Amino acid sequence: MAGPRLEREKSKLRPPQSQEWSNWKKAMVPVVTNGYTKNRGRNQEGFIWKSILEEGTIPSDLCGIYEWRTIRQGQPKRVVYVESTCTRGRRGPFHRLQNRILGYCSTGNQKTALINDALRRGYKLDVRYKVANDEEDAKTQENELLEKYNYAWNIRNNGLRAILP
Repeated sequence: MAGPRLEREKSKLRPPQSQEWSNWKKAMVPVVTNGYTKNRGRNQEGFIWKSILEEGTIPSDLCGIYEWRTIRQGQPKRVVYVESTCTRGRRGPFHRLQNRILGYCSTGNQKTALINDALRRGYKLDVRYKVANDEEDAKTQENELLEKYNYAWNIRNNGLRAILP
C-alpha cells in the first residue's frame, strides 16, 4: 500500500516524473504591463502575458501534460494543478497542448474561479508542459502524478484545497 501523497506545492517532482519538462513560462499576470500583456476573456481578472501567445512557445499539435504554478512576491512558488491533453471534447477535436493552455489563459476553462481569485490576490501564473506520445501516454503521466502528489486545484484524487494567502 502506498504512503500518503505529497502536497505538490511543497514537493519537487522525482524521477521519472521530473524529467523532460519545458521551462516555466509566464502565462497570466494580475496587472497590465504595456506592450507585454493582453486582456483575458470577458469577465476575467488579470491579463495574458503576450509571449505565451507567440508561435512556437507551446507546441500546437502535440499531446502532453502541463502544470500551473502561482507566484507572488513574499510567497513561495506553488505548483497547484496538473492536467493531460489530447482528450476529445464533447463536440470538438482533440485538445492539444497549445489549445488547452491558451484556453486557461483566456477563459480559465473549468478553473475560472480559482484563476480569477489568484490573479485578484496579486499572483502571477506560470505554466510548463511535458510532451507525451499520444492520448494514452498523456493520461498515464497525469494519473501517475495524481497518485503520487496532491495538487491543490485538482479535484480528482485530491479534493480542492485553498492554499493561497
